[in-house]
Amino acid sequence: GTVAAWGDDWAGQCDVPEEATGVVAVCASWAEHSLALRSDGTVVAWGGDNGSGQCDVPEDLTNAVAIAAGLAHSIALRSDGTVEVWGNNDMGQCDVPPEATDVTAIAAGTWHILALKSDGTVVAWGYNGNGECDVPEDLTNIVAVGAGDNHSLAVRADGTVVAWGSYGDGRCDVPAGLTGVVAIDGGDNHSLALKSD
Repeated sequence: GTVAAWGDDWAGQCDVPEEATGVVAVCASWAEHSLALRSDGTVVAWGGDNGSGQCDVPEDLTNAVAIAAGLAHSIALRSDGTVEVWGNNDMGQCDVPPEATDVTAIAAGTWHILALKSDGTVVAWGYNGNGECDVPEDLTNIVAVGAGDNHSLAVRADGTVVAWGSYGDGRCDVPAGLTGVVAIDGGDNHSLALKSD
């Protein structure tokens, strides 16, 4: 349950605080802050100058089950299926829509957020300059989501992948015949899929 961090530490993002113990999940932002989820449902954040409050974990956040980090905002999924977001809100990424309930998974892009609901549908909010929040109308039976810089990804129950958002460099061009996918994620200009094998 301890955390190790390495790399460029110019903003203290590798200076793991002493309270980061009993950790069950970690994530790194697109810029300079880090998050750790503890087994007791609390979240620890560090790094950066905290200019947007992305490291100011809400005091009442004690039942988190998942975390994600955007450029300068932080996200936590509570055990009751609600989403908590704090930090930079320039693109509305902290304005959780009312339909984001019964959430089972979250993903963070640079300026946008995806939430997977228990009914297999997806809710997206935040920056939408490249269509990354334009969830396809027929997107159902989703079991996993991922977010890149300006694109969004989802895995259907049948193991196939759907991508939407910026198409300029192939990040949304899902390879023909890609099946058996169980997890997905996006980077700045690329996407990754984990297959069941």
